[in-house]
Amino acid sequence: MHCYYSNLIEGQQTRVRDIEAALKQDFAAEPAKRDLQRLALAHLEVQRWAAALTGSPHNTEFIRELHRRFYAALPEEMRIATTSAGTQTPLTPGELRDRDVEVGSHIGPPHELVPAMLGHFQCRYESADLSRLQRIIAIGASHHRLAWIHPFRDGNGRVVRLFSDAVIRQLGIDGGGLWSLSRGLARNRDEYYARLANADQERSTTSADDGRGHLSERALWDFCEFTLRTMVDQIAFMERLLDLDGMEQRIEHYVHVVEPAVAKDADKVFLLLREALLRGQFARGEAGRIVGASERTGRDLLARAIAAGLLTSESPKTPVSLALPAKVLDSYFPQLFPLTSITQN
Repeated sequence: MHCYYSNLIEGQQTRVRDIEAALKQDFAAEPAKRDLQRLALAHLEVQRWAAALTGSPHNTEFIRELHRRFYAALPEEMRIATTSAGTQTPLTPGELRDRDVEVGSHIGPPHELVPAMLGHFQCRYESADLSRLQRIIAIGASHHRLAWIHPFRDGNGRVVRLFSDAVIRQLGIDGGGLWSLSRGLARNRDEYYARLANADQERSTTSADDGRGHLSERALWDFCEFTLRTMVDQIAFMERLLDLDGMEQRIEHYVHVVEPAVAKDADKVFLLLREALLRGQFARGEAGRIVGASERTGRDLLARAIAAGLLTSESPKTPVSLALPAKVLDSYFPQLFPLTSITQN
């Protein structure tokens, strides 16, 4: 979900089934679709690496490593930076920009100041004076300021969103990865870009309440408020989606109506899926008891559910858990991914 919506913000829509195929190294023959799969796979690999972070997400080396790992996972022909004039030049993964940039209306600070600015960025957002609540409010502020610094020649948007994911995770408000800031930003893409650009403006010299720095503090507060509202919306959305009663009903509908491989024994297969949903996992030997049948019947039903991709396990002898292949997502989690274009919740 994080990967899908981060790509969508960049104007690149990759089907969930294509992302799933990329994870199995099954790439499309069509070059454009294959490139989108590679972008998705690179994002997922960096996301997994960042999830194990124990140090500071504000550290310059961590930010550079996000960029390095993302672009290093792409083939050389995709490591390209495009200037405002449309000129394309090779991009070195993890390398801070060595030239000035202009992206739309945003003029990045002089490139020679970038290392010092990143050092100041870390110092301010890691200050011991910040409470946990202030750090949560500052998610939006650091998101904008890192984007404004524009550390790299290209790929800054992706890096900034991966960075914000890491901050959210480290603050312990990510729900185990069950909600995505990028989903909210993608669904409000125009407002996201407008507020991001608005926070680029210089401080008003005629207003006493616009801070004392170079950039507008009032505009930054507006972006922070937008970010907080987006996060709350996404948490509430996932809370509704993961309501157990609703989930059970949607899973039951799927096995009865959508999945032909188990339709004949849908009632009993549903009991297995519900058990996995409620308990997280169960031992294979329990299948007969769960469906109220013999041990052999339980094993057969379990094997069919696994073959259909509805249950999964690490090996033929380990406990089984609920599987989430791309084919079930529209049924289990309606509106989690759009079928065509983005619409509001």
